[in-house]
Amino acid sequence: MKKGNQEEILSGRDNNQVTTHGRKISQGKHYMFVAEIKEKTREEILKEKTYRERNIAENRIDDMQEEYESAVINKRWDKKRECYVNRKGEHVVPKKDIVFDDVLLEIPGSVEYYTNIV
Repeated sequence: MKKGNQEEILSGRDNNQVTTHGRKISQGKHYMFVAEIKEKTREEILKEKTYRERNIAENRIDDMQEEYESAVINKRWDKKRECYVNRKGEHVVPKKDIVFDDVLLEIPGSVEYYTNIV
């Protein structure tokens, strides 16, 4: 039975059970707290991004623009996909077509980054 964010646990023990210290085991109701997991929205995640993470996103966008310019200069046009590709064959786009928030979402938060390294 739920009560707020507590969940009732009913013990299914016999009335005559005792602990190793000779005390009778309580037959009362026991409660435990159940954590509620809330998914963050896109806007909440973007608000939590730090200055450092935003700078990393800007640098990545600049790198993407350099790859695009390199593809244009070297005439790496893919006729089948009708787009420019980098040396690895990946699709590249000009800076004006890149959405900053999408790049920012791909960058792990500082806390996530340092937690995964250790």
